[in-house]
Amino acid sequence: MKQKTTKKNSGSIAVLAVLFCVIAAVIGGVIYMQYARSQTAQTTAASTSASASEGNAYLRQSSKKTDAKAYYTDNSEKLIAVIPAKKSTQVYSEKSVDKELTSRGFGKSFPITYEYTMDGSFNEKAQIDTASSAAHPQYSVMYQTKSGDYWTINVCNNQVSAYPVSYNFEHGKDVECILTESDGITAYDSETNCFYKSIPKPDVLVLKHIPAITAEALERLTAQEIEKL
Repeated sequence: MKQKTTKKNSGSIAVLAVLFCVIAAVIGGVIYMQYARSQTAQTTAASTSASASEGNAYLRQSSKKTDAKAYYTDNSEKLIAVIPAKKSTQVYSEKSVDKELTSRGFGKSFPITYEYTMDGSFNEKAQIDTASSAAHPQYSVMYQTKSGDYWTINVCNNQVSAYPVSYNFEHGKDVECILTESDGITAYDSETNCFYKSIPKPDVLVLKHIPAITAEALERLTAQEIEKL
């Protein structure tokens, strides 16, 4: 009984940190932020969640001094592609991302949000309009499993990924993980207004693969199952 209470409290702390500190922009923020952990000395999942807003602001500033392509090249086993956001034909509109995430079981949980326009301008986090055809480089939505675990579901360009908030927070490993449906991960850099698809070095970010990122799949992923991926 004590263990269940502790887990519930830990989950509550994690989601509060995430909801109020903007883990949104995770692919352009959290993914990029995980890459930067080795350079910014953020060594725990808790400190990463708590400082997400500051971390994203720092990265926007530091990216002016650092060539994004060189940065991803240095922190990746392979830089697969660099895609200018405005030239991508795969970016979701607010209406289409709602349809996509709803079909995966995530559309009716927390609000789907975005932070950037297609020209790279930053706005305060805003909720999508499900009737709007306006497109954005990336979106995020929180999801809570029936067991109380929290995830951030991210859409960057056309890629959907899942960041296990509770798992990374509670296990506090030196290198955090994220779930993808392919071998690479797509990040967005607002300064260059480009998508960077890469395979990160395993000591920077661990990619774990599942066939499809759906609510049903995440419901089955206990901490033990995540470890096995």
